[in-house]
Amino acid sequence: MKSIYSGAKQQLSSCMQHDGDDTPPVILVANNDYNHHQQENHYHHQQQQHNGGYQAPAAHNHQARHSRSPQHTVLTDHNNSPHNNNNNNVNNNFITAVTTPITGTSTYETLQRPFKHDRRRGQWSATADFYFACTSHAFGSIIFSEVPVYAMIFGGVFFLPMYLIAIFLYAIPIFIIQTFLGQFSTSGLVSAFRVAPLFKGIGYSILLLNLISLAYYGIVAAVPLIYAANSVHTVIPWMSCDNAWNTPNCSTHSTYDADEIALDPHATVEFFRYIILTDDNTPHDYVISWPVLCGVVGVWLLTLGILLKRVSFIGKFFRCICVIMFAIFLAIFLHLICYIRLDWNTFTDYFKPTLQSSFSGMLGGLRTAIFMSTWLLGPGWGNVLTLASHNRFHRDSEKLTYWVSGTHVLLAFMAMICGRIAFDHFEDHVGFLHFHFDEEHYMQFLYLCFAYLFGSFTTLPNFWCFLFFGMIFLAELSAIIIQMMSVLTALFDEFEQLRTKKSRITIALTLLMLTVSLYFCTKKGFEHLDLLPNIVILSHLIISFVLLLMTTWIYGRERFQCDLQFMLGKTISSFKIFLIRFLTPAFFVLSIIQTLYFLERDNSPTALVIVSQCVIYAIAPAYMIYKICQTNGTLRNRLKQCFAPHDWHPVDADNRRFYEEIMGVSEMLVMESGEENCAVNA
Repeated sequence: MKSIYSGAKQQLSSCMQHDGDDTPPVILVANNDYNHHQQENHYHHQQQQHNGGYQAPAAHNHQARHSRSPQHTVLTDHNNSPHNNNNNNVNNNFITAVTTPITGTSTYETLQRPFKHDRRRGQWSATADFYFACTSHAFGSIIFSEVPVYAMIFGGVFFLPMYLIAIFLYAIPIFIIQTFLGQFSTSGLVSAFRVAPLFKGIGYSILLLNLISLAYYGIVAAVPLIYAANSVHTVIPWMSCDNAWNTPNCSTHSTYDADEIALDPHATVEFFRYIILTDDNTPHDYVISWPVLCGVVGVWLLTLGILLKRVSFIGKFFRCICVIMFAIFLAIFLHLICYIRLDWNTFTDYFKPTLQSSFSGMLGGLRTAIFMSTWLLGPGWGNVLTLASHNRFHRDSEKLTYWVSGTHVLLAFMAMICGRIAFDHFEDHVGFLHFHFDEEHYMQFLYLCFAYLFGSFTTLPNFWCFLFFGMIFLAELSAIIIQMMSVLTALFDEFEQLRTKKSRITIALTLLMLTVSLYFCTKKGFEHLDLLPNIVILSHLIISFVLLLMTTWIYGRERFQCDLQFMLGKTISSFKIFLIRFLTPAFFVLSIIQTLYFLERDNSPTALVIVSQCVIYAIAPAYMIYKICQTNGTLRNRLKQCFAPHDWHPVDADNRRFYEEIMGVSEMLVMESGEENCAVNA
């Protein structure tokens, strides 16, 4: 890659025209002097890095010495130069280049300590590790819930375009921005806000949001573990009425009269009630579900054992279990297709909307589309940013974004087919969901319909139950590990003094999350477990919207595009940036309004929800006030300094040197050639 940047550097240098000795030129280091220049300034560079600051060394040769100037300078392209004609590493089609100052801030102006990179944070051992870690979310319980199934039933084929629109206008842009922030800065979800320090409070809000998500997510992973463990019994417990938790009216019927208003509770329903403590025999709100408690302890102990390993090992872990989940899901999908003998007519019936109006079908599917597209980014917030921070700097994350998105769409489509099969099978043999049986819990579809479907197989029912619920457990375990990585990485990157205590802090935080999870093992906790996922979606939308405005508007379109192109080593179309800057915010506004409407209509906010949301949204403005008060100067200068990037550069010494030489320490080069870019055309 050095030859690419040397060519880019020489190309930019050859475009300079000195109008006279009195005109301060913009100087970049020439190629023929670079090695000598680098050796001469190596000690100076290391000393300044040690002191927390850095200035690119001035270019020089044996005949002249030039100094940099922040003054705007017009540069012309020497297109007739034979060297320019032979250089294929950069764009040669521009006529002029205009320099605009980078309004960076110093440590002394903002009273903020310089960022020090954690050299022991580690990287993925292979490119595929990032892909598999991001793809593991596609096998989560939400994908197999009733949400996509009812969207397909009511919206039919009209749901699919809404889902694709949500992917292209919401999930992919936010995925790209998170990947850029993490990979470019090689830091976690707090330190990455060096791009606009005034918004660093959002990073702390994200930390709290992830901790709230982790508090209940242990239960989400524990329930499929319980089902997988019980599926190894000779008689599957949810297919029998001979258990201690069964009532005298327990039934194992496989047929029923659809005209009957009330049916005896099926064994599958009673097992689910026993797990989440919704049966009538539970006297108190805070009685503990012991199977869930044991599952939660097992989940957090496994999480702790993996988190204490290096990042390279964790990447291999994601790679292995994701391949296993791919194989399991493909086997389950093909087996279900053969089991029901799915033909073309049945397949097309699945996508016939029950709503008469196509507009109503599309509007009804929009909420589900937003919910499902959000899952591409994982639970909580900042997971993609954290995973990308372990990529190598020049990894083509844009291509990986499209691969991850395509995989999610394909797996979601397959999961909707499986969900529709499970739904029809349950209502054909057990009863109508939400009419004969309604546990008023978002988990009920997965653990009633799929549990009965695989348990009713005549061939190897235990095997298929174990495979399916084992796959769900691995996906949710991966989600917990990634969220814990986001929290821990953010703490260690932001607070240097904690880096020497990584193991102790990891153990302490894991035990804390285990302790908090005990509340959600109670009957009252399961009720709140049904509300929190929707609230997290709202926070996810609002934080992503602010992040989008911060990156593409406050940091700036030109800087964002230039940094992205420098990192990827290729040109990024301005049309893509246009979509991210204009269409995506419009989609966000619509999504937030609709989410607020449905939350108000479906759920009355509880005290827990109100308090948690107020705390999350209060952290960011409180930090803004604190940041402005800690900065020197007038109010206008303080705001200017707080909005400007601070220590925003690649952490690798070579990449940082190339970045500052090509982009300029005090100038940002913007090429104008019909399409504005500062691309390094690799």
